[in-house]
Amino acid sequence: MQTESDIRQGIINNEFTFFYQPKVSLVTGKVAGAEALIRWIKPDGTVIFPSRFIPIAEQSSLIKEITCHMFPKLVEDILVLTDIDEHLVVSFNASAKDFEDDCFTQSVLHTLKNSALPANKLQIELTETATFEAASIIKDNIMILRNAGLSLAMDDFGTGYSSIDTLSKLPFTTIKLDQGIVGRMLTSDKNATIVSTSVRLAHELGLSIVAEGVESEEQYHYLLNAGCTEVQGFWISKAIPICQFISFISTDFSWYSGIPVGLIHMAIVDHIQWRKNLVSELIKIASLPQTHPNRQLLKTPPLSCKECRLGRWYYGAGKMMFHDNTAFQELESPHDELHKIGQFLVEMVGNGATMETLTSYLQKLSASSIDVLSKLQNLENEGLIDMHKTTTIDSTWCELEAI
Repeated sequence: MQTESDIRQGIINNEFTFFYQPKVSLVTGKVAGAEALIRWIKPDGTVIFPSRFIPIAEQSSLIKEITCHMFPKLVEDILVLTDIDEHLVVSFNASAKDFEDDCFTQSVLHTLKNSALPANKLQIELTETATFEAASIIKDNIMILRNAGLSLAMDDFGTGYSSIDTLSKLPFTTIKLDQGIVGRMLTSDKNATIVSTSVRLAHELGLSIVAEGVESEEQYHYLLNAGCTEVQGFWISKAIPICQFISFISTDFSWYSGIPVGLIHMAIVDHIQWRKNLVSELIKIASLPQTHPNRQLLKTPPLSCKECRLGRWYYGAGKMMFHDNTAFQELESPHDELHKIGQFLVEMVGNGATMETLTSYLQKLSASSIDVLSKLQNLENEGLIDMHKTTTIDSTWCELEAI
C-alpha cells in the first residue's frame, strides 16, 4: 500500500496515466469505446494498480485531487481517439466524493468547453454504493453533467443492496453487469436468470447494458443471445496503454456478432406488449358510458411506427444490422399498417365508438400483429440458423503478446 504522501508526490510528478479496456458492440461486432482505468507508473517503470492506492485516496481528499488532475489528460486522450473513430465513447470512474462540491463539475464543463469535445463522448461510471445515500448536492452536480450531455453508468450492477431502487434515483443511461455474475452465468442457473432479467430490465427502462469480465467465447455468445448491447473483458482485451489502444482500433478488427437473436427477441416482446397495452386501453375506455368523464382520458402507447420500441429498434440499430436483409425489409410495411389501424381505433374511441363497433377493427389489428410477429420470427430463425453455422471467432487480437 502507498501512503498519502506517496500519492501526493505521484500527482506532482505526473506519474498517473490511463489505460483503456476496449468495449465491443454486440450490434456491430466492432469496438464501440473503452473504459479508462487509472494506472500509477513509477519512475522505475513499476505499474501500480488502483487497488493499492484508490482506497487510501478515498479516505482523504486525495481522490478529488486525482480526479481533477487526471480529467484534462483524459480529454486529451479522447480527442486523439475520436479523430481516429468519431463513434467511440469513453467511460471513466468517479467517486461520490468528486461531487460533494461543484469543483469537479465545473472543471469538467470548463475543460469540455475549451477543448470542444462533445460531451456525449464521455460516460461517468458510479458504483451503487457510491450513490445509494447520495446527498442532494451530489445528485445536483451529477444532474448538471447529465444535462450537459454526459451519460451515466451504474457500475457493478447486481452487487448492491437495492440496485433497482438506486436506478430510479439518478438519471442512469447504462447498466454494467458485475463481472462476478457474468463469470458464473454459464454454471449457475440463478446467475443466468439474473443476467437475462437484468438485460430485460435495462431494455424496459431504455438503458444500454454492458457486461464486464467476459473471458470466453461462450460467454460472448451467451450475452449476444441474451440481448446485451456491449461487452468488455480479458477475452476482448485487458486494459492497455493508449498507444496500444490506438493500434487496436486502427486495425478495424471485427468480432463476429452474427445476427443478435437476443435483440430480435426483445423486439418481439416489445411488440406484444405494445399491442396488449393498446387493446387494453381501448377496451377500458369503450366500455364506459358515453357520458363518463374518463372517456377522454385515453392513455395509449406510442401510435407512430417510428416511436414505439419496435420502431425505434427497426429504424435505429435494426437498420444498422440488417440494411440489406430481405426478411428485415419485409417487416416495415406490415408494421406501418399495424400503426395505421391503431391510430384509426384510437380515433374511433375518441369519437364515442362502442365495443360492438370496435370488435371487427380489433380483429384487423390482431391479423396485422400476427403478420408483424411472423416477419420477426423469420428474422429470429435466420439468426438461430446462422448461429449454428458460425465458425470459431478469430481472436487474433486476444492472443497478441503486446496485449
